[in-house]
Amino acid sequence: LKWLKPVRPLHLHSEAGRSPCISGSPAYAAMSLLEEGKSLMAVEKEEDKKSEPKTSRTKGDFSRATDFIASLKDMPEDSPIKKGIACFLKYGVKPLIIIVMAYVWVFKQLYKIYKLLPMNIVSIIFGVGLCFFGGTYFAAIAAAEAAINLGGADMWEHFKTCYNEASFVAVANTEDDKLDANKDGIVDVQQMSTNDLINHKAKVAMMSVKDPMKLQQAVTALINVWVAVIATLKFQFAKTVAVALGIANMLSLPACRVVGPLLCSVMGPDLNHWVPTIIDTTIKIITVWFATYIQSCISAFYSGLRGGRIIAESIFNIMTERGWMDKLPDCLTAKPFDPDQSYLDEAIQYPIAAFGFYYQITHGFALEFPWNLICLPLTIIEWIIRFQVYT
Repeated sequence: LKWLKPVRPLHLHSEAGRSPCISGSPAYAAMSLLEEGKSLMAVEKEEDKKSEPKTSRTKGDFSRATDFIASLKDMPEDSPIKKGIACFLKYGVKPLIIIVMAYVWVFKQLYKIYKLLPMNIVSIIFGVGLCFFGGTYFAAIAAAEAAINLGGADMWEHFKTCYNEASFVAVANTEDDKLDANKDGIVDVQQMSTNDLINHKAKVAMMSVKDPMKLQQAVTALINVWVAVIATLKFQFAKTVAVALGIANMLSLPACRVVGPLLCSVMGPDLNHWVPTIIDTTIKIITVWFATYIQSCISAFYSGLRGGRIIAESIFNIMTERGWMDKLPDCLTAKPFDPDQSYLDEAIQYPIAAFGFYYQITHGFALEFPWNLICLPLTIIEWIIRFQVYT
């Protein structure tokens, strides 16, 4: 140990930051052995940690996601994920684009007709749809009213921006599917590998977008409106769901007493502990469905009244513009005709509303052919909104 005492005139500093000692002395050798021993012990501890099974996670979600993405770099060409994406791009995207373009063409023609027709005729058509089909789309109608109030006039400009850019992408994709650059009689997309096809389609879509910044702003604005609409509808229909779940809680015990013995005998003693859960879940599903049906009835009644009023007012506006009201007998209308003093529109409104409500109830809020195909996009939107609101 006496050699561990440093000598002031002759001490040197080691490269690894060791304590000052005389180079070549026994103390220097002892310090070197000590450092090597420490490093060996650290290595052994690391190996022991690796060999021991982990009892908890040592990485965060971001690190785990980074490792997962890094593992995808060496994914083979015939991996299931790449095969699925390639199959979807080849055989799924094209039919989907054709269906979307067909509906786009239909809506373009309807928009041309809308521009040609007088507003009173358009109002009658809208009133008929609201009066006879309003209960079917109660969530979509409520969402549209909320979106108009929250989004305002700018929302339509954002829709036009997204529609225009999507049209450019669809046209570019259609032209790309026909391209045969090497003139060998086989289109290029059928000769590409999975990676090349994915990258190529993404590049075509990005190149066809004319104004990415404007598209990004429009999409962001529409997403904000969507979130606000869903929050509003959740609050609006929260009472309906709360009442349905309250009814379910009150019916769970009587249902267990009535149906429980039958389920217990069917499922056996090993699965008897599942019987209360199955009964409670079933009761909740039934009550929520029943609450939705009641909400449809309320919306059908409201839409019938509103649609009937729109139809009646539009009809009397047309008759007033053409001077037909002044030709009616004096017992029906005063001369000159004053719409504010007439009650003939109410006499037409309520029978139409009653018939529309009766039609919706008797048809179970379902659309018949061909209206179910024409309104298929609206039906999809309706169920998406219902899923967002009730979950």
